[in-house]
Amino acid sequence: MAKFKFFILLIATISITGACTNDDDNQVSSNTPQGLWKVTWYFDKDKDETNDFASYTFEFLDDGTFVGNLPDGSIKLGTWTQTSSKLVIDINGTQPLDKLNDDWLILEKNDVIIRLKDDNNTHLEELTFEKT
Repeated sequence: MAKFKFFILLIATISITGACTNDDDNQVSSNTPQGLWKVTWYFDKDKDETNDFASYTFEFLDDGTFVGNLPDGSIKLGTWTQTSSKLVIDINGTQPLDKLNDDWLILEKNDVIIRLKDDNNTHLEELTFEKT
């Protein structure tokens, strides 16, 4: 009987320990940036391309949908996911929307600003969203 109790205790300990992980990059954040956002800075390689997004607004929906509201009133849909250090955007669209598709490193994120940088250090690309 003592061996059986030890075996049950060992199984329970392994189950509990295995459920606890400290890998923040695999955990999706539920901190959805609510509301409408505008691109206030987009820098690609060696030039400021912010004006390419002047007429666009964007929404990050709770279900992981990323919505691009185009100047003509139409929308383009994509997805977004977030870990502790990255924001991944994948939106269906042509220029300039396809420039947003990336695994972005999060430099700053709060209720009014999201500052991002390309996760590829050989390609200087920066993106900032601000709440409208």
